[in-house]
Formats: sequence, structure tokens, C-alpha cells
Amino acid sequence: MLPSGGMLQIAFLTDNPGVWLLHCHIGWHTSLGFALTFVERPDEIKAKDDVEKNCVKWRAFADSHHIKQRDSGV
Repeated sequence: MLPSGGMLQIAFLTDNPGVWLLHCHIGWHTSLGFALTFVERPDEIKAKDDVEKNCVKWRAFADSHHIKQRDSGV
């Protein structure tokens, strides 16, 4: 258990280029900011445009279906 106000360090091998989400699996924790995105080895991401295209597609879908997204949706 991490004590209140404590710190956590994570080390991992950066051998998989891409955009990766690290998050807590308790929904309201994520809403409070316990989520972050790693962009690993950005110069080696083969489909950079796909990342932005997915964001654009999600925004269009959410708008057309009247989805009010209050948090990240994780």
C-alpha cells in the first residue's frame, strides 16, 4: 500500500513504440487524475496519424450520439 502523500517510481523497458495508458482500475480514481499517457519512442511510431484520427472519430461519434463525457471514460 502506498501511504497518503507517498511516491511511487516505475521503471520499464521502453521497447514498444506507441501511446500507452497507465491508469487505476477504480473508475472514480481515474476521474480524479490517477491516469496518464506514456508516449514511448515517438519517432518510431509507425501510424502517428492514426492516434489523432481516433481522437477525431471519437469526438465526432460522441457529438452525434449526444454523449456527455465527464471524464476519460477509462
